[in-house]
Amino acid sequence: MRGLTRAAKAAGFRSVPEYVAWLRAQPAESPTWHRAAGALTVGESYFFRDGAAQEALSRHVLPALIAERRHRGSLHLRLWSAGCSTGEEPYTLAMLVDRLLPDRADWHVTILGTDIDTTALEQARGGIYREWSLREAPAWCRAYFTRRGNDRFELSPEIRAMVAFAPQNLAAAGQVVPGAMDVILCRNVLMYFTAAAQQATVGRLVKALVDGGWLVVSAAEGSAELLRPLAPVYFPGAVLRRKEPRRAAAPPSKDAPRPAEAPDPLPVLVDESEPPLLARAREEADRGQLDSARELCRAALAHDRLDAEAHLLLAAVELERGHAAAALESARAAVYAAPDSAPAHFVLGSLLLGRGAIEPGRRSMETVASLLDRIPPDRPVWDGEGMTAGDLLAAARAHLALVA
Repeated sequence: MRGLTRAAKAAGFRSVPEYVAWLRAQPAESPTWHRAAGALTVGESYFFRDGAAQEALSRHVLPALIAERRHRGSLHLRLWSAGCSTGEEPYTLAMLVDRLLPDRADWHVTILGTDIDTTALEQARGGIYREWSLREAPAWCRAYFTRRGNDRFELSPEIRAMVAFAPQNLAAAGQVVPGAMDVILCRNVLMYFTAAAQQATVGRLVKALVDGGWLVVSAAEGSAELLRPLAPVYFPGAVLRRKEPRRAAAPPSKDAPRPAEAPDPLPVLVDESEPPLLARAREEADRGQLDSARELCRAALAHDRLDAEAHLLLAAVELERGHAAAALESARAAVYAAPDSAPAHFVLGSLLLGRGAIEPGRRSMETVASLLDRIPPDRPVWDGEGMTAGDLLAAARAHLALVA
């Protein structure tokens, strides 16, 4: 109730009932709802929170992931702090990764922090913290900070540059969540949701993990039934959840007939005996096999240069690989191939806004809104993402509200 009272006063209302009545009249995608939700959640965070889980990550999970990627020759790592508040958690991950990767310049590391509270995200981007946020931090962590006054510490630009922040409401339907994540931290978030919203959110988080990926939740909010899709793995003082790797198919017996010829892994033309190239590309992207997904997209485009879906998937893959310019080029190609495609304009607008190109990004989102305004909200418009016209329209309007 105190949080709601503070939100009411901040919005200029004398009483909570007046504020709630006004809030109910606001559109669901309005930033005012985000601010209200932020006021109602507990935003306290600090570096290296939950020492047992951090120990499991730093001594076991991350070193094993890094060793496996080195063995495969695929030097990429993707981590997500869902419900990151003022940024201490994703920055903790960044410091751990920096210590574990002496050759970090050779790696593509993605660390994402999301939260519904846009005010907290702005504070996170600033990277200024008080001594209280460092109360559980190990001594070596202090080397990443510069003292600014008596009780202020500024995080190093190198660590801040490792983390990207974005607003997100995990409980909202139709969320476009990041994919191919190796580790997701979602602590003290599920406790605020209804049982149905918890189930839906866990489903999204499981889908976002690569096979063999890890989910970290607070001990008090993750029931065995809720997290059943993931296997518990026990560490000293902590239980982490893992998405079981896909088991390889059993080798054929000696008496089984052998195929005459193995299929080409990257055919230029679609063979009826194989799944379509784009479906295979999506599957590879979901598994985190980004190089393979990119080549499959290119093979699909070699067959049809005006395949807007292939351009869109290639844009997503290039963005995950850290190639923002290539992603933007693919998004523009998708718009050229399908100028009436709302998803194509949405991806282009998102990329433009992410690069700070506010005016062209706003125009792209306005195009999305105009294309979807008269389409039934339950009509699927983006098969690869499972989004309806209503979902995509709400997302576009949310971007426009943030720009405004």
